[in-house]
Amino acid sequence: MKALNISNLCFSYDDSKQVISNISLSIEEGEYVSIIGHNGSGKSTLSKLIIGLLEAESGSIEVFGKTLNEDTVNEIRRDTGIVFQNPDNQFVGSTVEDDIAFGLENRQIPYEEMHELVETFATRVGMIDYLKKEPSALSGGQKQRVALAGVLALKPKLLILDEATSMLDPRGKREILDLVREVKEANNLTVISITHDIEEAYLADHVIVMDHGQIALNGTPDEVFSQEEVIKTLKLEQPFIYKLRKEFKKYSVNFDKEKTVDEVVDRLCQ
Repeated sequence: MKALNISNLCFSYDDSKQVISNISLSIEEGEYVSIIGHNGSGKSTLSKLIIGLLEAESGSIEVFGKTLNEDTVNEIRRDTGIVFQNPDNQFVGSTVEDDIAFGLENRQIPYEEMHELVETFATRVGMIDYLKKEPSALSGGQKQRVALAGVLALKPKLLILDEATSMLDPRGKREILDLVREVKEANNLTVISITHDIEEAYLADHVIVMDHGQIALNGTPDEVFSQEEVIKTLKLEQPFIYKLRKEFKKYSVNFDKEKTVDEVVDRLCQ
C-alpha cells in the first residue's frame, strides 16, 4: 500500500514564484525516505502541504489512500505525526509530562494507559528524569526529544521529521535516529526525514533531492549520490561513507551493506 501519493502538486506563497512546482512522487508504506536540498528548495513547504497546514494551488495528495481535503484532513492528521525544526512551536503543556500527554488527552486515552505511554516514550528519548520540568527550562536538544516523544506516543502511521535532529549533538542525533528506526521496524512506520545532513540522508531507504520546488533526483542513496556531477551542480556533497566505500572498491574490497563509518570499522576489525 502507498503511504503517500502526490500528483502534479503546485504551491506558491501569495503572488510569488511557485515554491512547489508540479511535483509527483509516491512513497510505499514502511519506507524510510530522506528529502534533501538547499535552503528554499521547497522541502519544509512540502511537509506542511502533506499534513494540511498549507493548501495546494493544484494537484492532489493521498495519504494511505485518502485524498487530502477539508473533509479528510483531521482523519489524515490522526495517522500522521510531524516534528518541526523548532520544538517551541509544538509545546502546549506547562511541564514535560503535560506536553507529552497533550495529544493523548485529546484522543481521550484512558489515564492509566496514557501515563504508561508518557513514561515509556519519555524513557525512550532519554527524558524520564525531566517530566516535572518546564519545557522553557530545557536545552534545544532536550526540547526536540520531548517533541518527538509526544508524537511517537500517538503511534502515527506516517512520521515526518522536518529538520528534527538539527539541534542535537552527534551522539543525541544518533540515539534519536536509532529510536526512530527501531519504532519504524516494530510498527511498519513510514518515515519522511527532511534534512540538511547528507550522512543522515544516506541511511534512508530512498532519497529525494529537491531544487527550486522540483524533484531533481529520486532513487536509492547509491543511485542518487553516484550522480556526482548533478550533486555538485545542486551544491551538495557526497556522504563521507559513500566516498569511503568507493575508495575501498578500488582495492576490490566491498562494503555494500555498510551504511556508516562505524559499521565499516566493525567489519574491518572482524
